[in-house]
Amino acid sequence: MSTLESIRQRPVLIISILGVALLLFILTAVDRPQELFSDNHTVVKVDGQKIDYMEYQRRVEEQQEQLRQQGYTNLDAAQVQQYTLQQMVNETLMNQEIERLGLKVTDKELTSALMGETPHPYVAQMLRQMGVPSAQMLYDYAYNPSKNGVDAQQAQQLQQMWKALEQDTEKLLLQQKFMSMFTGALTANKLDAQAVYEDNASTSTIAYAKADFSQLKDDDFPVSDSEISALYNQEKNRYRIMEPQTVISYVTVDIAPSEADRLAAEKDVEGAVAALKAQEGTEGIAADSKFYVNRVSATASKLATNLKNNLEKLQADTVSVISTYDNRYTIAKLLGTTTSVDSVLLDLAYLNEGVNADSIIASLNAGVDSIAEVAQKNDSVWVSLTDPSMTILRDEISAAETGRFFAPKSAGANPNMGIRVRAKKAPVTVYDIAEVTYDVLPSNATVSKLNDDLRKFLAENKTTAAFEENATKAGYSALTAVVTPSSLSVNGLPESRNAAKWAIGAKKNEVSGVFKDDKDSRLMAAAVKDVYTGDYVPATNPEVRTYLTNKIRNQKKAESLVAKYQGKGKSVAEYAAAMGVKADTTQVTFGQGYIRNFGMNEPALAANVSVAKQGALCGPLALNNSVVVFDVVSVANQGREFNYENDAMVFNQREGVQTFQNQLFNVLLGNKKIDNRIQKFYSER
Repeated sequence: MSTLESIRQRPVLIISILGVALLLFILTAVDRPQELFSDNHTVVKVDGQKIDYMEYQRRVEEQQEQLRQQGYTNLDAAQVQQYTLQQMVNETLMNQEIERLGLKVTDKELTSALMGETPHPYVAQMLRQMGVPSAQMLYDYAYNPSKNGVDAQQAQQLQQMWKALEQDTEKLLLQQKFMSMFTGALTANKLDAQAVYEDNASTSTIAYAKADFSQLKDDDFPVSDSEISALYNQEKNRYRIMEPQTVISYVTVDIAPSEADRLAAEKDVEGAVAALKAQEGTEGIAADSKFYVNRVSATASKLATNLKNNLEKLQADTVSVISTYDNRYTIAKLLGTTTSVDSVLLDLAYLNEGVNADSIIASLNAGVDSIAEVAQKNDSVWVSLTDPSMTILRDEISAAETGRFFAPKSAGANPNMGIRVRAKKAPVTVYDIAEVTYDVLPSNATVSKLNDDLRKFLAENKTTAAFEENATKAGYSALTAVVTPSSLSVNGLPESRNAAKWAIGAKKNEVSGVFKDDKDSRLMAAAVKDVYTGDYVPATNPEVRTYLTNKIRNQKKAESLVAKYQGKGKSVAEYAAAMGVKADTTQVTFGQGYIRNFGMNEPALAANVSVAKQGALCGPLALNNSVVVFDVVSVANQGREFNYENDAMVFNQREGVQTFQNQLFNVLLGNKKIDNRIQKFYSER
């Protein structure tokens, strides 16, 4: 049989061999073959829908730039990244719900929002930022470039701007449609408003006797594991989690100056004060980079508070330490004083571009007023010549003739401006002061010791139990935090990403090394207390177990006290005597959350009072933390009629859209899965 015939008879085998050979070739030809089978561009999946890293990174950069423009300069990158990613997850959840509901924006609606007589406020805002009068003009410039004299490259950019505006407007209209449906479904109807009115229509004054659970010993009411397990299974949805959780204990150490550093700083400052007194100007500290000099020239009224409050001291002693705060010394030296005009009343005229400045100035000085087409006169304004912003014009204004306009010639001055000195106040004293600051920084020896001490502690405490037990003895404070794959920090601490990243990859009972932030301001270490990979926080969690234990124990105490006091009296006073307490009174309204002397969330008391007959003895009744016997002394009505608008507003605030809106994205999330890869993603880059 020929070779060709053999191949024809075994096509599947041959194809398989060729496929394996091709795969082996590809695997050996690339540097990181595992990336061929991994999703290396998805930062998070929302119910299977991917959020791409490049889009996420673009949004992060936009957010950072917006914050910088708002004046936030000391940004923690991790916090911005986490906020941005949560926003994108929320948007994805909303878009999924919009798609499920089948909401659409028609062409007519979109055109109206973009080019209607009254464009959508978002469109109007974006057009203003672009400097374009209307959406129609933007569209014409983008898609009819030759008609409007726009080159091809610029037209392409305008087309991209138009598409982005169109897409963003459509998204916004869809979200508004959804929110309209959402809010409409949760707006109070007449029955809701009537229920609110009735819940708050009357207030009952009750007389009561109350036996607190605290009078019973906890040890007399043991709680078994099986009881905890049973209650946990009833309430486990309370502890549902959307992603794995790592519970850690952690300590932080601020990298701050030691006492030795502060003593050394005191000597440096004392030496600087002596040198400043002994030498002219600031020559005494000129060679020492630890001291920063800021020259201040101002009248007494314009000096900063620190300098103003110490002016008499400076006049008497020339050099003084005027502030010691937050590891910063401030020294001031009075270099001298001068007398000059400070306050000047100016008339300003702004000349239009292209006019003859000298001619206009001459006309202004000649008293010609009909120059509106070439100059704009402003009202008179008082200025301070000692203000730093007046440095460029100070000399010209000081030397100027009162009552005549002049065009400034100083470098950097506006050439299209006419200035007239109308009046000058009397000369005042101007103080020339050198403000010298010195920051006390931790020495290398201090930083090394802080590192060494923390490393020694970690070497001696290699389990979580030892870490927590001995932290206080070593001078540290152990705190608890929960870290998830979406956490980019520990408890919101700036620049704690490395510790969070370590935690999500660590095992129970594992202790970390030392982490340092990028600013060398903090050391940190952590130990893993537990790792939860299921759908719920388990009953073994200390907080969960404590809650369940207390609830079961209180139920047992309630049963015991109810049985103890049942039938022990025929009045509140007799029950109070049996309980060993004083009878008291309070007011109860069915719709209120807080009841005086009982606290928050006592629905059993509110419900029983609302249906009790006046004068009838009720109880013993088990509450959250006590057993109570009461009777209704009196009932006071509000004295107002039902008002739909008022009571509907109360419903909307308490139970309607305003309350539910805070939980909107938890509702949209429901049982959907969030696969957050952000920590792993960053660790691989």
